Amino acid sequence: MTPLLTRMPRPPGLVPEVRRRLAQLLDEAEAALPRDQEAARASLVQALRLLTQAATNPLPEPSVHGGLVGWQIRRVVAFVDANLDETIRVKEMAAEARLSLSHFSHAFKLTFGEPPLAYVTRRRLARACEMMLAGNAPLSRIAHDCGFYDQSHFTRHFHRRLGMTPQRWRRLHAEGPSD
Repeated sequence: MTPLLTRMPRPPGLVPEVRRRLAQLLDEAEAALPRDQEAARASLVQALRLLTQAATNPLPEPSVHGGLVGWQIRRVVAFVDANLDETIRVKEMAAEARLSLSHFSHAFKLTFGEPPLAYVTRRRLARACEMMLAGNAPLSRIAHDCGFYDQSHFTRHFHRRLGMTPQRWRRLHAEGPSD
């Protein structure tokens, strides 16, 4: 069995120590799954908590050359998080950073490791996961509150990024053991 560390893509914004610990937890879960499902579940819960903590502190380090500087990062992240329930245009994000559209797009990708709209989608999905963990709101409401056009748009992006439907994810992450 190949460890997940060698197969896992490097998520942008995760410091090497967090990335290593996350890979270790996933490897432990994969190894424990055939013999001890409860231990595998515990490792996956720890990995989820680690990812949630990383998602709540999404600020990358300011770039040395060519990327966004600290104040630009803070303004853009605050703008995105405050407007997740609305349409967010790259032009508006560039205006927050006081850069031209093309300069902003290039600097953003250098800083965050992904294009601006991919970052917005990732933040929307993170908020949706938080909302699903926090309550029992219908997925259609969560989709709308997180800026997706409708539930099918939300489900498409969720499945593409997380490999399962939001309903299945919600069931897997429900509190308490499943008997």
